[in-house]
Amino acid sequence: MRFEIMKAGKVKLCASLCMWLGIVTWIGNVKLHLWSVFVQQATERGSGVVFSLANEQVNVSKRHAPGNAGFRDGKSFHIRSPFILDNVVEHRVFWSAWLEGLSTRVFGVEHERKWRDQVRDARVVVLEAGCGRPTNRLATFADGTRACVRYGIDADQVLGETLSYYLAELLGISNLPPLALSKLNLSSEQWASVRENIEALEWSPNAIVSLTEFIPNVTEVFIPLHLRKQQGGGLQLSAETISNMTVTYLVELMQWSDLILFDYLTANFDRIVSHIFSLQWDARVMERTTNNLLKTINGHLLFIDNEAGLVHGYRVLDLWERYHTVLLSSSCIFRRSTVRRISEMKRSGNSAKLLCELYRAREPLARELGSLSEEHALTLQNRIDVVYQHIKQCTEVM
Repeated sequence: MRFEIMKAGKVKLCASLCMWLGIVTWIGNVKLHLWSVFVQQATERGSGVVFSLANEQVNVSKRHAPGNAGFRDGKSFHIRSPFILDNVVEHRVFWSAWLEGLSTRVFGVEHERKWRDQVRDARVVVLEAGCGRPTNRLATFADGTRACVRYGIDADQVLGETLSYYLAELLGISNLPPLALSKLNLSSEQWASVRENIEALEWSPNAIVSLTEFIPNVTEVFIPLHLRKQQGGGLQLSAETISNMTVTYLVELMQWSDLILFDYLTANFDRIVSHIFSLQWDARVMERTTNNLLKTINGHLLFIDNEAGLVHGYRVLDLWERYHTVLLSSSCIFRRSTVRRISEMKRSGNSAKLLCELYRAREPLARELGSLSEEHALTLQNRIDVVYQHIKQCTEVM
């Protein structure tokens, strides 16, 4: 009897131990399942895309990177997933909203307005070399402000420089330094202090010159490798190529896409197109620095010396058009904001009128300097149409 009682107790004990072991095992399995679900969801949210920023990491979702990621110039990022391409290029032809958010205006609207108002009547105390061409001069005003004075071989160059600046404004492109017109009235307070310098340069009295803000600490610019290699094939990016790019490089490429459209519209041959032309006898010309293009310490490109644009460029269009076409076809990725402006100008059908209205509203000397001829106004609209069709074709092909 005693033996049977002891045996029953052992059975109960074993049963209890088995029950508790089962409970513990079940709890462990539940925890393991919950952890696996958590990891899977976290992976899906993070998409495996990690941007390395100094010693910190910022996770970016597959489709939408945050616009306030706080990237600083020169910081590279590393790709853990091909979906990063969606964060840089949308619909294969547009720079992403995230990337556009990293590119601020080069010159603010209010800054440009104040600068124009300031220099139009400011007294010039020094006039010296330092702005590129021998016909240009670096002016220092009484308050220390400096500007590049562009006299131009003829008035058409000053007109081309000025109209190019205001066309860029219509397009929402802020890479051109602020500009204002001034008349060389040697008896005026503005120019009297440098009258001898102006006479030595043999500048015509009462000629109209352009003043553009002088930007210090700039460097020359090379054509990006990814544009040099296109040869008319259109800039295309893949996850593999992007994985080797820095944020700074991508933002610069975005500015180049604006520059390509801008130079085509203005028919400016004195920047990249002249390099393309020189390929006939200089196979390495594309590896040299670009004419009339500078970079600030913040990575902004400056589209300077646009005297060949719109007027003179249109006059010699037959000599350069094939090279302009090659340049235009070298890029098939665009800013949405720039495309939107071009689409609006295409629909309006009166781009030259819009340009001249803006130019005359901002420049008191506009009527005296002149504006686009009817022929050149038609040329501008035709080139707007060509750019619009190019963008449309890129969209259809991609």
